Amino acid sequence: MPLAVYAASLEGAVSYWDTGESQVVPWIFGIAHPTGFPAFTLAAGIFAHLFPLGAVSWRIALFSAIAMSAACWAIFASLRELKCDVWIALGASWVFAFGEIAWTRGTRAEVHALAAGLAALTLYFCVRWYVCGEPRAFVIGALCWGLAIATHPVTALLAPALLVALCARVRALRLRTFAQGLLLFAIGVSLYAYLPIRSAVVTHARLDPTLALGLPPGKAFWDMNHPATWQGFRSFLSGSDYGALQAFSAALHPETYRTGVPPFLLSLWSEFTALGILVAAAGAIALARSRPWLAAAVLLAAVCPAVFAFGYPVEADLERYYLIPFIVTAILAGYGASTIAKAMPELRVVSMLILPAIAVTLLVLNRSTFAQPKSSGAEGLIRTVQGRTPNDAVLLAPWIDSTALAYAAYVDRSLDKRIVDNAWLSDEAGRVPGWIRAGRHVYVVDQVFGSVPGYRLTRIPGSPDLYRVEKR
Repeated sequence: MPLAVYAASLEGAVSYWDTGESQVVPWIFGIAHPTGFPAFTLAAGIFAHLFPLGAVSWRIALFSAIAMSAACWAIFASLRELKCDVWIALGASWVFAFGEIAWTRGTRAEVHALAAGLAALTLYFCVRWYVCGEPRAFVIGALCWGLAIATHPVTALLAPALLVALCARVRALRLRTFAQGLLLFAIGVSLYAYLPIRSAVVTHARLDPTLALGLPPGKAFWDMNHPATWQGFRSFLSGSDYGALQAFSAALHPETYRTGVPPFLLSLWSEFTALGILVAAAGAIALARSRPWLAAAVLLAAVCPAVFAFGYPVEADLERYYLIPFIVTAILAGYGASTIAKAMPELRVVSMLILPAIAVTLLVLNRSTFAQPKSSGAEGLIRTVQGRTPNDAVLLAPWIDSTALAYAAYVDRSLDKRIVDNAWLSDEAGRVPGWIRAGRHVYVVDQVFGSVPGYRLTRIPGSPDLYRVEKR
């Protein structure tokens, strides 16, 4: 059901910003911004090349839809492991699926969709192993967690939850099973080796067109930050360029919670409604009474990523960091509805219908998402550049625009010999005169920041405006 709804509402147009980058990098098997997201790049890239239908941007949106649908399935499967009724488990998974945050992030090219899918699968196999002690569940869960971390390191914050579950059931764990799980976890995480290897290949084969301009390795899309060097690779692993380390230290300050908790609670209210939150709270209490160690693990799986999000205000789309806590909330809501149904047989039918009713309500409230396929995305920008710049132009564009132009350059191949440089004019002021003397035409896209001594900017009105750099 979630996959059908997602497929009918995909945002498949060429996009701006990180969404645009996620449409480009997997197709060219490039390198995304830190932390690199190698599992997403490889999986989405392989899917886009093997799935022959639709534009590449649409294919990668479909890949994200499949990943988010996997998260919905894992919610359902976790509740079935906890002996919840089928309709209650379905309802819980649909409530998560049709919330605005999960629905929109699951219908566009989005790294966090795959991270959410793998995190939810990790939690499902954790629950399955905790409940029945199945060795295979432990091993597969370890692999899912390794792949999740190789998708996005926010999933590493599941560590406290998984450690609690492990300690609670450690006596039932055989050394061989633990060793197999550790090996598969390491294999999953080892996908980060893709970053330095691909960086070296791109540089050696000169695949990045910006190298032809005399720019050093490390430009966006093909070889971001050049992780073939230790310094570049370290910046990917640490996320230091984006303040990830500061987010951990912010967890120690009360101000973090004063500013971070209210928007999170508002999003939680919007995604689950007041009734859904009450049922989830009942589920948390019931799980704590029946399986206290599992309850502790599940709650930690929600709290740790949420606290990180509270202290990470530099993120432009903070709501996608709420996906893992929302997955846990959906599981707790399902368990709460099931507990009510078992405790009060006279309310069994009502309890079974609570979550499906909330899901239908969210589906109706967020129905505007079905209009996403009609979006033209960045088509206007691409047409403006195609029509108002020569084929040999160097395009200096900020991040929000360069992602869409990179799609036109490297996926559609519709920009001919134009080269996209994700940079401000001030970044390349020392190189622009040499490019012009060499016969290149240089244009600034959309936003001007900086100047070149001895040169002027001629505005070319459009949507957006372009600026031609010319000798005075």
